[in-house]
Amino acid sequence: MAGTATTPMTPILVTCYVDPDLDGTASALAYAEFLNKTDRPAVAGIVGEPSLEAKCVLEWFEIDLPLRLANTSDYEQIVLVDASDLPGLEGKVNPNSVIEIIDHRKINNAEKFPNAKIQIELVGAAATLVAEKFFKNNIEVSVNAARVLCGAIISNTLNFRGPIVTERDRQIFENLNRVAKIPENFAYEMFLSKSDLSGEKLVREFGRELATVEFVGKKIGIVQLEIVGAEELLKTRRPELEKLLRSAKNEQNFDFIFLTIVDLKEYQNHLLAIDYESEVLVKQALDVVFENSVAIRKELLMRKSIIPKLKEVLER
Repeated sequence: MAGTATTPMTPILVTCYVDPDLDGTASALAYAEFLNKTDRPAVAGIVGEPSLEAKCVLEWFEIDLPLRLANTSDYEQIVLVDASDLPGLEGKVNPNSVIEIIDHRKINNAEKFPNAKIQIELVGAAATLVAEKFFKNNIEVSVNAARVLCGAIISNTLNFRGPIVTERDRQIFENLNRVAKIPENFAYEMFLSKSDLSGEKLVREFGRELATVEFVGKKIGIVQLEIVGAEELLKTRRPELEKLLRSAKNEQNFDFIFLTIVDLKEYQNHLLAIDYESEVLVKQALDVVFENSVAIRKELLMRKSIIPKLKEVLER
């Protein structure tokens, strides 16, 4: 069972952004293992609620969740994995306590962490960077760590069919899978696990997947859902999605807000906007055409790749 930190701890805390996905969760677990095996006492911990996909993968392999934390104030030394921007930390991490960052985002706030050793490389998953450390240093990776890292690489690269896949991702996955021995149907089952948005699950995932970025004084809200069956979701629950977008825009004073649904079967984006200004921004950034406030982009893009394109448009 997951523990709860109630007293000051001496180990290094390895954590990620609030409400992490599988990449953040897996990278935290694995890098804490790496540090412990290199005589640097460490513990993996997360703030918030891990994604449905992360929970499912850990349950399948009977792996405990990281420590659940209200904040990171009990730790003097913190390593961030799959995280390098302040909005994603929501004030739960003191930038001065961060001693290391391992991330793969082009847009980041690395300069805001004055005491951190920075490693930001544009590969498909932070898990790739963490896994490489085991093999480069001849450190044995456990079966559990290999399994969650494999899952994270599959997830982030959309089973190696996504927009950001490097040879490093492919090679390190092969190395890990010699230890993990991931079942052949694992990717499909994992994608299905996060596609069930029935009932209140849709509201929870919408809130968890709402990311905020700001450029030139403009605040943008981007919700990314990754599921099998994007068209069906829009067909059956569009009014709810539009209501959620409007509420988020009003409550958080977004200048722009939109939803991108990554279809894990068709490998394309379905984009939903609720106002003209957001439509124009997305149209210019992604070269899409909206019809009745919905656009489809055949060449798949994840949010981390969409953000630099939005930034480029707003800074023209």
